[in-house]
Formats: sequence, C-alpha cells, structure tokens
Amino acid sequence: MNLIRKHIKKLFPVLILILLGGLILSRIYTPEPQISPEISIRSDEAIHHIGTAAEVCGPVANTSFRSDISGEPAFLNFDKPYPNQSFTVLIWGENRSLWPQPPEDMYEDLNICVTGIIKLHEGEPEIVVTLPGRIRINTKSEK
Repeated sequence: MNLIRKHIKKLFPVLILILLGGLILSRIYTPEPQISPEISIRSDEAIHHIGTAAEVCGPVANTSFRSDISGEPAFLNFDKPYPNQSFTVLIWGENRSLWPQPPEDMYEDLNICVTGIIKLHEGEPEIVVTLPGRIRINTKSEK
C-alpha cells in the first residue's frame, strides 16, 4: 500500500502538468469546423444567400495579392474584375503557405467552386477560405 502511495505522489505532478497542457492547447488550437454546404449556387447568385453555408461556383475574372494591406490578403474575384465582381474569395496571408503555390496564381482564369459561409463585406458577398480543400477546380463548363 505504501509503495502505491509513493508512486501516486511521484506521478501526481506529472498528471497535473499533462492536464494543464491539454487545457492550454484546447484553448489555443481549435480545428476549423466542417462546413456542409446547404446549397450549390453560381457566383452571381451569392448575394441572395448571405449567411448560408454554400458551394459557390463560377469563373475567376481576376485575382490579386495585397502585401500592402494589413493581413496580406489574396482576392479571387468572380465573373467580372474588381471592382465589378459579383463574388469574392478572401484568403488571408497567414493561410497562403497552405497552398502549393500562391492561390492568386493557382486559380486565375479558372472556373472554381468554393465552400463556406457567404458573408457580406462592404455590400459584396464573399467567403473567407482558410484551407485549400475548400476550393476545387470545376471541370464543368458552368456559365
């Protein structure tokens, strides 16, 4: 019995450190939630679905990377070039390294689909993308 108490006394601080470490990590690391799209729509329809989890598909008309703006965003503008786009995908600089090449180069002039929550930013619909798996090249010729 005394031998068990000695081992418990030795292990107790280690267990406390493990539990505290787990608690701290759970506050720091929160995996991105899975988003199951409720609908699949064209990019020019996104304005009518603000707040909806959707797959939005359309042609990327132009792209840009703005290292001069805080957060170093990359923009993928759909249907028409900025500032006349109907929909935008925003990828923050902190996430760009997750792509095998700069996303503004990868998707330029392609027809793509993006999954996420459609939000309104300065009157325009957009989806903020943090993972490459949320964007796929659309092989269908949807116009």
